[in-house]
Parts: sequence; structure tokens; C-alpha cells
Amino acid sequence: MDYHISNISKVDRGEVQIKGSKGSYIQWLITREHGAEYAVRKFTLDPKGIIPMHTHKYQETVIITKGKCKVCVGDKVFNLKEGDYIFINSQVKHAILNEEESLEFFCIINYTDDMSIKPLDEDCTSRLP
Repeated sequence: MDYHISNISKVDRGEVQIKGSKGSYIQWLITREHGAEYAVRKFTLDPKGIIPMHTHKYQETVIITKGKCKVCVGDKVFNLKEGDYIFINSQVKHAILNEEESLEFFCIINYTDDMSIKPLDEDCTSRLP
């Protein structure tokens, strides 16, 4: 395919399928099916929504477009807000915890030979101030 044009409102939204996720939704905007070597995804998290600690082989860049959240990466916790972004390398454990308002962010990932996600039995909220 030479190009693809659409609107986010036309893309199916599904629940994030990582064990322990709550109030978190994903839309796959650009994928291999469009001929891309990367994927662009939009996430929406309800107030107090969570994507729990996990790892995967692919790299990702998360760009916050609405709201505020805490991102646990490795053994650190960062507060991110609209306009902030973070790069997370392959196999680095991470989680996203929404605050009081709806959270929206885009996530760009590369395709690897293994796209599986490994949930971790680890609660990063114990590190929160």
C-alpha cells in the first residue's frame, strides 16, 4: 500500500490485554497491514486506569497528548503530562498509571520477531511518593 488515510474515530478500540490492566484501551492506527515496518497505537486510560508492569522485545516511544500519569520504568517513577514523551528500550520493565482525568497517548513501536508481552508480578505503586 502506498498510503493510508483514516480518522481515529473509525478505528476499533479494544481493551488492553495485559494481565492486571484496568480501564485501559488501545487502537491500532498504523500496522504491518498498511505496509509499515512500525506500529502507531493510541491508548486511552480512564481515571485511575492502569497498564501494569510488563516487558517486551520491541522498543516504544510514548507521547502524552492529554492528561497526566506516572510511568514506572526500571526502578524509577516519572510524572508525565501533556506534551511529554518517553522512549523505553527493549526488555525494560515499565507500567503506566493514570491519575484523576482521562489520559490519552500515542505509542510507536517497532516490529520484532517476538511481539509477545510478558506481564510481571510486580507492583510499582509501592514506589510512589
